[in-house]
Order: sequence, then structure tokens, then C-alpha cells
Amino acid sequence: MQTTVVIPARGTTAVAQFLATLRAASTRRQRTAFLDEYLSWVAGYLQCAPGKVTTKDLLEEENALAWLNAAQRGTTRRRPGLAGPTAPASTNSMAARTSTVNSFTRWCGHPLDLIPPAAEFAARLTPTEAHRTLRLLSGHHPAGMTEAAWERSVALIALAVCSGHGIAALHPVRLADLDLDRTLPRARVAGEWYPVDAVSRAALTRWRTTHQALTAGHLKVLQGGAVEELWVTTSPGRPRGGRAAPPAGLPAAVRTLEAAHRKLTSLALGAPLLVEQFCPVLEDAA
Repeated sequence: MQTTVVIPARGTTAVAQFLATLRAASTRRQRTAFLDEYLSWVAGYLQCAPGKVTTKDLLEEENALAWLNAAQRGTTRRRPGLAGPTAPASTNSMAARTSTVNSFTRWCGHPLDLIPPAAEFAARLTPTEAHRTLRLLSGHHPAGMTEAAWERSVALIALAVCSGHGIAALHPVRLADLDLDRTLPRARVAGEWYPVDAVSRAALTRWRTTHQALTAGHLKVLQGGAVEELWVTTSPGRPRGGRAAPPAGLPAAVRTLEAAHRKLTSLALGAPLLVEQFCPVLEDAA
């Protein structure tokens, strides 16, 4: 027997209920970001509070297309891009926005079926290029980046090179997934074990030592136990809502890892690379 979904009249409620149906954390995180942006844009367009936006407003094709056009021009950007605070949105970002609004409106029973732009894929490095670049980055701490953030970014790249997995699979890795002291060191990503070469082992061991220093002492009390996530913050956060700034050593968000990675590759290589570009392709397939 099929369950009928009752769509709330208030847009914020409909969005919350839709997001609750998404199982994958990475998908839910992306859909949340873009639907929050869409809600805020519609509220500004209608000159009302976000809580006053109706589900019908969000299902209007004219509103959806106007929002996508605004995003394309960079006017909805919340964080500065590599080309400035009002840089146009990337093709992949626009494809994700379109996919988000299509999924939401389909769940509401009024699919817009907007056509997303074709995704663009950055060229991946060959195994030789990936390992040589990792060795270069691992041996040179660039000025303008803290040592701990550099060590974390290099360790992230090392896992990408060894496993062939991107940020979505690397982010959940925990300390227990590193087995670096055995004769043939290895790391577990997405449930599979991968051999770790000497350069990657050194980078991961260095970060593990820094991780221990960052998460020692008071964090065990704050977390209710040891921090088991491999990727943690390297500096205190900002105070928000009248609360004290969170200390360094807490689990790091995906966007934190991505921002540090862009900074490292920009400083050291002169151009930003995606983590996924370090997932090597076969030499003869490049």
C-alpha cells in the first residue's frame, strides 16, 4: 500500500521534511545548502521573512529559474570564490542546484524537470604525476599556511593517492582505519583496505602525531571521550550565539578540508586542484 505524502503549506517545513528523507549524509548536506539558499532568495524576492515563504512559492518555475539565474551570476554566493566574492557559479555547482530543485519538486508531486547543465570533470593526474606531486607537497611547507593545516592537507592527499577515493569517502575515515605500523602499512577507506607507500605513510604518521597533540586533555572531557575522527580542526573556531569559541581538535567539516586543500595547492602549485584530481588514472588512459 503506497503512502501518500502530505506536503506542508509552509516552505521551510516542506524543505525540512524532504531533507529528512535523504539517507546519504553528503547528499543531505548538499541539498540543505542549496535549498536554504533558494528559500533565502525567494524570501528576498518576495520581500518577506523565510518563514513566510510557501511551498507553492518554491514550486513556481519562474521563481526557480530566476534563482538559478541569480546563482549563475554569483549574486547568491555566501563565501568568496577563487575569482572573488561575486564570481559566477561553476557549471558543476549549477548542475547540483538544478538537481536539488528537481528532486525537491518531484518529492512535492509537482516536478519541474529543469534541464541541468552538463557537468564538467577536472582532469585527473596519472599515478606518476600524483605521487610526484604528493612528494613535492609533503616536503615543502608553504608560507601563509599553518603547519598543522598543511600536515592535514598532505595526509588527505596521501589517502586520495593511495585509495583512489575522493573527499566524500575520505571524510568519514577514523584513526582506527590507519594501520601504519605493520610491515606493509595500509589504510581503510569506504570499507576496503589499501596499501600505503612510504611517502604516504610518513605524511599520515606525521598528521596522526599532530592529531594526538590537538585532541589531548580538555577535548576528552568536551567530547565525552577521545576524538576518533581522523580529520580535526587545527585552530579554534569563532564564537557564535554568545557561546565561547570551540577549541581546535574537534571533527572537521568537509568544507574545512576542501578550503585548506585549495589553499595548499594554490600556494604550492600556483593553481587550485580538487582532491579528486589526486585519484590517479592509468597512464595509458590519461
